[in-house]
Amino acid sequence: MTVPTLKTSTSWVGTTAVCTFVGDVLPENVAVMAGALEAALDGAPAMPAANLSEVDLFTSTGLNMLLTVRRTAAGRDVPLVLIAPSAGVRRVLQVTEADALFPVYASTDQARAAREAGQV
Repeated sequence: MTVPTLKTSTSWVGTTAVCTFVGDVLPENVAVMAGALEAALDGAPAMPAANLSEVDLFTSTGLNMLLTVRRTAAGRDVPLVLIAPSAGVRRVLQVTEADALFPVYASTDQARAAREAGQV
């Protein structure tokens, strides 16, 4: 069985680590997403961000992983923010009411501005 592809890339914008994900987040590949976010946290960012704009399918496994990373980030006194979640990701967040747990921004610049203004 072929594991569905989930592409990741991480870039730094100032002190913000932005992990971008492209593809489906499924039980078979969620470890790829977790690994990227954990590696970003290891870099001690002021704010880790998950860009989910190009995630097509997002399952409860992906949500559980985000909640775990959110808890780890909070333990390091940094917020995990979500950048431009796709409609599928937003739907899962809303149905589970987890949308109230994550700051969500349309862009990295918007998230950084909110951080600088002390809103995150």
